[in-house]
Amino acid sequence: MADEYKAPKTTIEQDYSNPAPYVSDPAPAPEPQPAPKPEPFSAGKTMGKMSAWFKGAFPGHENAVLFGLIGLIVAILIFVVGIWRALIVSLFVVVGVAIGQVIDGDPKILRALQRALSDRRP
Repeated sequence: MADEYKAPKTTIEQDYSNPAPYVSDPAPAPEPQPAPKPEPFSAGKTMGKMSAWFKGAFPGHENAVLFGLIGLIVAILIFVVGIWRALIVSLFVVVGVAIGQVIDGDPKILRALQRALSDRRP
């Protein structure tokens, strides 16, 4: 009675009428090629790609979206670390950008600061 409920065994049928051709001497394996070197990171190329994406995704509103994201980041920073710490972090970011601009040879932030603090009286 126990044999009545056994599952049938599977069989594999093979076709021997057309056997595969015998290869006496296989072709040598091709020489392995060195992997291509990844191109180095370039901030300019990355910024160009991001700018192109922004222009395509938000035509005519790129700056609004960008500054909206910056506002979101600042708001999250204020909620997470507090207003004074967020201001200190922002100050350090501005100082870092100013130093980078001086090194690049285009100190826009320093010129704007000089204009704001200059004595404009006649």
